[in-house]
Amino acid sequence: MYSNRLKIIFGLVIASFTVLVVRLGYLQIFEGAKYSGISQKRLLRDYSVPARRGNIYDCRGRPLAVEEPAFDIVVDYKNILYGYLRDKGEMPQSLSQLKAHRDLSAGCDSCHVDTGLWVTKLANLLDSAPRQLLGQAEETVNRVEKIKEQVQLRHKKTVRIQEEFASHAIAKDVPLQKAAVFEMDQDSYPGVSLRTRPKRYYPYNDTASHILGYLGRPTPEEMHKAKSAIQRSDEEYKKSQNYKDLSPSSELADYRIGRAGVEGYYDSDLTGDPGRRVEVISLQTLKVDKTIFDMPPRHGDGVFLTIDLDVQRLAEECLGETKGSIVVMGTHTGEILAMASYPRFNPNTLGADYNKLIKDPDTPLLNRPTQALLPPGSTFKIVTALTALAEGKIDLNTHFYCSGSITVGEFKFRCTSAHGPVDLKRAIEHSCNVYFFETAKRLDGRAIKEWTEKFGFGSETGVDLPYEASGDVPLPRYPGERINVSIGQGALVVTPLQMTQLASAVANSGIMVRPHLLKKIVADDDATVRKVEAPELREIDIPKEHFPAVQEALRQVVISGTARGKGLEELGVAGKTGTAQTGSSDKNHAWFVGYIPFDAPRYAFCVVVEHTTGHGGEVAGPITRKLVSGILDIEKADKLLTAKRTAGTPK
Repeated sequence: MYSNRLKIIFGLVIASFTVLVVRLGYLQIFEGAKYSGISQKRLLRDYSVPARRGNIYDCRGRPLAVEEPAFDIVVDYKNILYGYLRDKGEMPQSLSQLKAHRDLSAGCDSCHVDTGLWVTKLANLLDSAPRQLLGQAEETVNRVEKIKEQVQLRHKKTVRIQEEFASHAIAKDVPLQKAAVFEMDQDSYPGVSLRTRPKRYYPYNDTASHILGYLGRPTPEEMHKAKSAIQRSDEEYKKSQNYKDLSPSSELADYRIGRAGVEGYYDSDLTGDPGRRVEVISLQTLKVDKTIFDMPPRHGDGVFLTIDLDVQRLAEECLGETKGSIVVMGTHTGEILAMASYPRFNPNTLGADYNKLIKDPDTPLLNRPTQALLPPGSTFKIVTALTALAEGKIDLNTHFYCSGSITVGEFKFRCTSAHGPVDLKRAIEHSCNVYFFETAKRLDGRAIKEWTEKFGFGSETGVDLPYEASGDVPLPRYPGERINVSIGQGALVVTPLQMTQLASAVANSGIMVRPHLLKKIVADDDATVRKVEAPELREIDIPKEHFPAVQEALRQVVISGTARGKGLEELGVAGKTGTAQTGSSDKNHAWFVGYIPFDAPRYAFCVVVEHTTGHGGEVAGPITRKLVSGILDIEKADKLLTAKRTAGTPK
């Protein structure tokens, strides 16, 4: 019984196998040519799908940098090629060998009817000269033929490359109105289509431009890294399909990378990962028959900053068109609310403006708060005072007599006035140079350098921006050098951000906080990827009892000292003025650093105007008043709005 069943099963298997072999043989022998022809009429086209770059927002969620659609008009390569040939009467060597193209006029007119008409039609649509479009066509043909030549040399045979079946941009950044007109009448433009791509846009133009930075073309090394990311998506494709010869896509012509500011520092978060798509193309119609692999991109994350757009615009308005910078920072958090720099640039037009910007002697591309290296002038007397107190070289009862100058060796060092007998508080209040000259004579150079570095000078603050300058803290070996450094002159140079950090440290009685711009990073699905939970703190090992006297003196500066009469007293300001020499007899850097309110500090700030004829209190004082008044108005408006929302919330 079982023997019969086995015979039947075995017979069925043999019969099935025989049918399969016969069918395969038939297809191979009798239908082989047919299916071979079909395969030669298909092309696998693979390309990367770019990830949308993440947006940048201020602390309230207002967009500062976004992706918006840009419109390019693209033309099939064969149309570009024959438009170029008809115009030039020239032909790449690889084409001139073809029989149909040995007679250029007869070949093109008979085989490729209307392939050159796009030039005239597009020129009329775009209100441009045909010569401009033909110039772009020539550039495209030269690029594609060069690629093809390299590929053929590598494979040692004649090949057709993907670029020959692709569409190439002939007109970029087409205005929306023109793009709409084209779309409505696209059928009358054979071989021509509209392609949308993302373009970086900064809604507030030059506002916060140094903070945001800009995008630029990648270096060869960075381009290789981008291609490696595409190649990783190839691996995903290879796992799902038996395809062995994917090459990195050529869709990187518009690839840009963060070059400065937040765009540069957080580029890896903003960029995301490209996707991949593989399509079957009909060589007869050059249309997609089907998609056989589609891996969507992972779009870039959104970056939320600590910058408050209202405070940033206020700071830029206060600075006006005077060369300099303003920084506003949370005293206890290190959150940077504003970082203004003038002159500025507009990242939306940077490409067109670049050559002019780099030749401008006022260096508008320089982010002054983090990169301008300036002598701090008398604002540095805060460090000198705390250093001398920590070293035990002076105390609050130490007095020096100021006659208006002192002589050290053959050099005379002058004061702003003859102040008579002066203690530490009065010396800070009236910015008495002689008091600090005498103090510097008691300090050695090692102590000055070491304590200055403990306050963060001579090293980067660690702010999340690229290319931050560290400044320079010299080792003053001789009495004259120590005297110069004690009042913020000589070889000592600092950045405005470092001075803001100093103001914060004094307000915090020796607790230094690291400045930062990042509030949080949010993924495309609104999930929080990373968040700044707590500030990074470092305590300076100066006894706490030394700070109240310095804090009181900084308050007296605006009441009866070098910043009196500037309207700062009623705003609760504590701070220090400074006038730094520049080497020019009539130009100074005018400084004001401080914090508000003096009795419960929330904000530290720095205002500096470069190369001005005025002094610290005279020039920077009025700017500070406008800045502080505006900050308090914004804070008051926020409280009122919060109160209204709270009152309207159901209990």
